[in-house]
Amino acid sequence: MNDKKFISNSHFMLSDNFLQLVENILIEIVKNQNVDIYIGSPREDIREHYQELTKWSDFRILVPTLFNFFHGIELLLKASNYKKNIPIKKLNHNLEQLFIDFKKNYPDSRVITDILHNYIHPSGESNILKAFYKSNDISNSSKFYEVFKYPFSKDLQIQVNYGKLNHLYNEGISFFQQFIIDIQTIRNETKKL
Repeated sequence: MNDKKFISNSHFMLSDNFLQLVENILIEIVKNQNVDIYIGSPREDIREHYQELTKWSDFRILVPTLFNFFHGIELLLKASNYKKNIPIKKLNHNLEQLFIDFKKNYPDSRVITDILHNYIHPSGESNILKAFYKSNDISNSSKFYEVFKYPFSKDLQIQVNYGKLNHLYNEGISFFQQFIIDIQTIRNETKKL
């Protein structure tokens, strides 16, 4: 297919769907206060009760949620390139390169650029993603399709340590609240591209 406008619009639409999914999940995590413990009387159905109680907890759903977020961002960045009619030499998932292309092609889209930079190249001592990447010796989000999709490296020699993304309590809620705002902003700003 050579219709770049159709390809671009299809990517933008699917990107928006992924970002909407992530926003909905984060809203539920915040609404349910990221509960990960049960304090109460013994119950016969404790296993089922605990699963229901913690179904919106970071330790159960944050990793797949992050995969969906970064996949949505990948689609958005590819859509923007297609919209500018930039030929894609080789299809890839490399967020860093797609982000470089986006910044070059959309220099006036500073709002999107600033937000995406914070997630692709997380910085700051209290950044949850930065702590996760540091604990796994990962430099940026470009390998999202591996680290948020599989528990081991391709050769099964290195296990991904998800500990920095689990049981985040109030720190997690603050991160998720900002994450929701950032997704809403990205979705709104994308309409201006």
